[in-house]
Amino acid sequence: MKKVLTVSIGRKSFVIDDDAFARLKNYLDDFRATIANPQEADEVMEDVEMRVAEILQEQLRNEMQSVNCAMVNVVIKQLGEPEMTAGAKNSKENQKKTRARKRLYRDVDNKMIGGVCSGVAAYFDIDVVFVRFIFLASLLFALTGFWCYVILWIVVPAARTVTEKLEMRGEPATAENIKNSR
Repeated sequence: MKKVLTVSIGRKSFVIDDDAFARLKNYLDDFRATIANPQEADEVMEDVEMRVAEILQEQLRNEMQSVNCAMVNVVIKQLGEPEMTAGAKNSKENQKKTRARKRLYRDVDNKMIGGVCSGVAAYFDIDVVFVRFIFLASLLFALTGFWCYVILWIVVPAARTVTEKLEMRGEPATAENIKNSR
């Protein structure tokens, strides 16, 4: 017989085994200790917890299943161990080598109208001014630029969460990248 707890992780409720809860709590506490600025700690930890909740939800087959140590280990493997020492440099070099799959989002942080141009620029790793110029030129010579922009504005989702913003840039959604995205 195992003891289980009901906890809230990333604004979602989970039933979790006692030993898995202890492992996850230690991981999150260790990660919080690596955050230099205590004023940013709450925001960063909220983003990390939301990513933890996303990963756990992907692993759960139904709502009655409880989170176990194996699931917590998958979360830690995907997010990476917190960087406590000078090993952070090696970890950052490895993260640059492993790129996540890029996704097209509207970049609402750098938008002028709807964020379409800045999202396309982030997706293709080009300067946003160049993309805006192309849309403007196609708008002036024919109305295709306008219709392309409107269609993309409707179809492409906005990058609102930290995970989506990292995916837009092609960076893996690790705990270290979430912390550094502030």
